[in-house]
Amino acid sequence: MGKFEYENNRITTALLLAAGTGSRLQPLTNDVPKCLTEVSGVSILERLTLCLRQHGFERLIVVVGYLDSCIRRFPGNSINGLTIDYIVNYQYRTTNNIYSLWLARKMIDEPFLLVESDIVFDAFLLENMLYPDCIAVSRILPWMSGTTATVNRSLRVLALNSGQRRCCGRIQP
Repeated sequence: MGKFEYENNRITTALLLAAGTGSRLQPLTNDVPKCLTEVSGVSILERLTLCLRQHGFERLIVVVGYLDSCIRRFPGNSINGLTIDYIVNYQYRTTNNIYSLWLARKMIDEPFLLVESDIVFDAFLLENMLYPDCIAVSRILPWMSGTTATVNRSLRVLALNSGQRRCCGRIQP
C-alpha cells in the first residue's frame, strides 16, 4: 500500500465497550458506570473523546448496559465534535466484552479502534493506532488477570492466553 492510500485509510470510528458493572472499581462504580469515573477530576469518557478528536476521529459507538442512562445523558449524541451512537447490551450481567463487540457487528462496516471503558491513556499513545491492523499490547504485570498475548521478537502476536491457559492457536499475520 502506497503512502497516499495508507493515509486515506485512517480510522475515524471508535468503539467503546462500556456495558459492564465495573465491579473491580467498586465502590466508585456503585452509582456511576466505570467510563464516568473521574481521574484527576475528568471522567474516563471525556478524556477518551478529547483524545479521539485530537486525532481526527468523527464517530464513537458505545455499547452500554449497566447504568446506561447515565452514559447516554452525559454526552448525549455528540461530545467534543464526535457523533455518538449507542448499542444496548441487555445481557451485560451475564456476558462479557466479546458479546458486546458481537452486538456492534451490524453498526460498523469500516475499520475501527476498539477501546475498553476503564482504560486511561495519553493522546499521544493513539498515534500508532490510527490505521487498520494495529494492536496495543502491554507486558504482563503481576496484577493483571485478564487475557494476555504471546508475541515473538518482531512483536507479532503468536497466541492469546486467558490467565495461564492458552485460548486459541497461532494468529496468522
